[in-house]
Amino acid sequence: MIDSGATTAEQLKQFADRMENLLNEIDGLKSDLKDLKGEAKSAGFNIKALDRLVAIRRKDSADAETELLNDLLLYAHATGTHLDLAMPDDSAPGKSGSDATASSREEAA
Repeated sequence: MIDSGATTAEQLKQFADRMENLLNEIDGLKSDLKDLKGEAKSAGFNIKALDRLVAIRRKDSADAETELLNDLLLYAHATGTHLDLAMPDDSAPGKSGSDATASSREEAA
């Protein structure tokens, strides 16, 4: 019969060792990133703009589309522009989101 306690303890030690190694690698990479930003800054680049550029490049297309739609809604609201947006769960054509919600509430009552 296998002593599961020893196996579990060994597994736990292996996980702890791997985690420690990964965290050490992360610390090293953070230091490398800090050095890189220092190089870019000394070359005259705006680090905040560079950070934003990299963040945008790392986003997947769904995140970028969501951000674009959020900006569109913000700008429309700020300029008083009415956007007639259909809610995904609207089944009845011609009903606005609030009308559909009101109808749903009336049907439930």
